[in-house]
Amino acid sequence: RDQIWATAAALAADVGGQVDAACREGGLLDEVANLVEGPTPVRGAFAPQFLELPKELLVMVMRKHQRYFPVEDPATGALLPHFITVANGAIDEYTVRAGNEAVLRARFEDAAFFYRNDCEQPLEAFRPKLAGTAFHKELGSMLDKADRTERLVAPLAALMQVEGQPVATATQVARLARADLATATVMEMTALAGLMGRHYALRDGQGQEVAEAIFESVLPRQAGDGVARSTPGMLVSLCDKLDALVGLVAAGCLPKATADPFGLRRTAYGILQTLVENDASVDLKAAVEAAASVQPIAAGDGGVGEV
Repeated sequence: RDQIWATAAALAADVGGQVDAACREGGLLDEVANLVEGPTPVRGAFAPQFLELPKELLVMVMRKHQRYFPVEDPATGALLPHFITVANGAIDEYTVRAGNEAVLRARFEDAAFFYRNDCEQPLEAFRPKLAGTAFHKELGSMLDKADRTERLVAPLAALMQVEGQPVATATQVARLARADLATATVMEMTALAGLMGRHYALRDGQGQEVAEAIFESVLPRQAGDGVARSTPGMLVSLCDKLDALVGLVAAGCLPKATADPFGLRRTAYGILQTLVENDASVDLKAAVEAAASVQPIAAGDGGVGEV
């Protein structure tokens, strides 16, 4: 593990770059180390014009799809047109480099196609397409869920004693927050949800606060992830999670001791983590009742109690 990291760091430094430390702590280094017995890091390159694509998109392709280490500019954090791959055993370095560069080029060309198609429309134009994506058979489509989240913003804000511009911004954010799920880029790479929403919102001329809150609305995504810090982002994140938790419990999707297919424990923990880390407070029973009031099926006293 240490050998891979040291060699990768040296190869990146040779072209004036560095490997993002997140690759070391975020699991990629461990994953690569477990895949190879005789690691041989190799530096490759790609066409600089691909750097016109969003950094998040390029990094996702390299890290998630190819298990490559992206190379960054140490001063700015911007990507450089290089990557580090790790081959196994004795290799012909030229052949391995050329093969990996060809694979990455094809991946980037696909990503560029999806991204450019998405850019032909504003983010809000994708929102109606959520009607074609099911959330749950008793709870409707993702568009229905987005509508419920938007309707829940004002009641939850009142319970949390938030008023004024943050509530108006949160309502705007709630309307756009799940639209990126209908974009070609996110449909192809679902882990980019929220990240691409933020990018497309900025591209459409939405303010930084709105764009950042769109990204924050999906937080936390997994254990150890950050939480929403802005008030609009926190409100929308909480509304989205409350709607999912209350609706799915009402639909009979309670987790069992050995199975939690809808990730409801993680959703509940995300609600609590967001409140605790923001030093925010809310009457949870009242918040659950507010979420129950916008559901298409009755949660009932039992369902509210289960939550």
